[in-house]
Amino acid sequence: MKKYFLRHKGLLVLVMITNIILSGLSAYAAFILRDALNVALEMDMSGFRGVMIICAIYLPLFALSRYMVEVLSAKLAGKMIRDIRKDVFTGIMNRNMSKFNSVNSADYISALSNDIKLVEDNYFTQIFTMIFNIITPIFSIGIMFYLSPIVAGFVLFSLILLVVIPSLFGKQVQKKQEKLSGRLSLFTVRLKDIFSGFEVIKSYQMQKQSRKDFDEQNKGVFKAQLSFDYIAGLTASVSMVLGLMAQIGTIMLAAYLIIQGNLSGGALLALVQASGNISMPLQMISQAAPLIQGSKPVIARLLSFTDQEKSDRGGDSAAFHQALTISNLEFAYPEQETPVLKDVNFTFEKNKKYVLIGKSGCGKTTLTKAMLGYLEDYQGQITYDDMEMQGLSEESVGKLSSMIHQNVYMFDKNIAENIHLHKAYDEADLQDAVVDSGVSLFLNEEKNLQTEVGENGSNLSGGQRQRIAVARALIQKKPLMILDEGTSAIDRQTAKDIESRLLERQDLTLVTITHALDGDLLRQYDEVIYMEDGTIAEHGHFDALLEKDGRFSNFLALSA
Repeated sequence: MKKYFLRHKGLLVLVMITNIILSGLSAYAAFILRDALNVALEMDMSGFRGVMIICAIYLPLFALSRYMVEVLSAKLAGKMIRDIRKDVFTGIMNRNMSKFNSVNSADYISALSNDIKLVEDNYFTQIFTMIFNIITPIFSIGIMFYLSPIVAGFVLFSLILLVVIPSLFGKQVQKKQEKLSGRLSLFTVRLKDIFSGFEVIKSYQMQKQSRKDFDEQNKGVFKAQLSFDYIAGLTASVSMVLGLMAQIGTIMLAAYLIIQGNLSGGALLALVQASGNISMPLQMISQAAPLIQGSKPVIARLLSFTDQEKSDRGGDSAAFHQALTISNLEFAYPEQETPVLKDVNFTFEKNKKYVLIGKSGCGKTTLTKAMLGYLEDYQGQITYDDMEMQGLSEESVGKLSSMIHQNVYMFDKNIAENIHLHKAYDEADLQDAVVDSGVSLFLNEEKNLQTEVGENGSNLSGGQRQRIAVARALIQKKPLMILDEGTSAIDRQTAKDIESRLLERQDLTLVTITHALDGDLLRQYDEVIYMEDGTIAEHGHFDALLEKDGRFSNFLALSA
């Protein structure tokens, strides 16, 4: 967290200065009370007027300094929270696909909402509370030693107890807060899962089970929060009792010194005020310290998202002028022992059209992920124009390819924004993409490029969403497009139209994954790639594979 304070050094210095001024003014109140009582006991009207003038100057200064402390502290805390949130978001967005998918997306949401709130309340707010509550007792202890060294010695002893005893609860507070953070994260994950599957829940009458799941998670959060509140409340109670004992002890000791004739009535009042300026702040410190300590696991979790791990890949720019070649490729997901891809060899030539066919789980999608640079720790080679993937920057590889999935995501914006994705394109390019993708076929007086698509395209049909996804890919003019079951969720006529439009493009290398075995459409591809058990079993033109009467023909016959 140190770096976030240092980013705003000027503001931090102002916070410290205003806190010192406010603490000094708070401590000075003891002298005002002492003098007020002494002049009252002595019936000194002239002295009383002097005290009144001091009060008239003191109170506005105190109010102004208090306001400045609040404003500057809030501004500094707000800026640091903003910076942390930005760094966490940036760190998440900079992850490669493999690492991003290793964490449930709801955990990211929880980190940016729940964990940020915990850090704001239990770390930054407490830090600024401690700054004031550390400085004020320093001034007040000096005043007490000036007024009575004996009373000051007793107060110091009390303060040691006030700090040491509540700190014994620190580890328990840390454990409870870490458990609460975990519970909040799990709650967010379950909530996202329920809302994302709302249609399935309604269709299969799963409301009862969903309510049960929600209640279980809700109770878990409640128990974790209550457990944390119990230990925090215990810490606060112990601190208050010790503080009260220190105040009462101070008054009793001062009263004894007055009886002995060693202390004035005004000095007693000043000591009581000064002891209050010590015990109350230290109570606040003893309550804040365990919360700050307990925030460490949550902070560590947040900072783990900000880490910018250096990629083992190089920084050369990728190019695709000739071919994308895969040689002896093998890959296994971390949780699986059996490789998903085994000894895959193939060359995808630029501007040719390829279709990947095979049973579910044979490795088609994993192969396309490898081509896009999404996979790590593969064996073999993936080269763009004879340049190995590991030597190429992720950004440059990403600029070469686009991917269209079965479930197209639509941002809750208008059609045009979902096509150009906030990038600047000429109007002619936008119109070309609209026409070539077939988006123009459903535009009319009621629905145009400025029409809002709704949440994830809820105002559009499946075919309209797919056409927008194609337009989104075409407008960027990337040389390689992968269609991963991109038309399987829509009617065959619309799917065939979309696929045919892509096949007609001369400046596009197309790799399509499909289960739709339409012979007329498959004949339009330069090559059919048939996969079995993680490897390419056969490849060639559709008619040539039929004549060969091998594995692909058998698969086609069984699928008929």
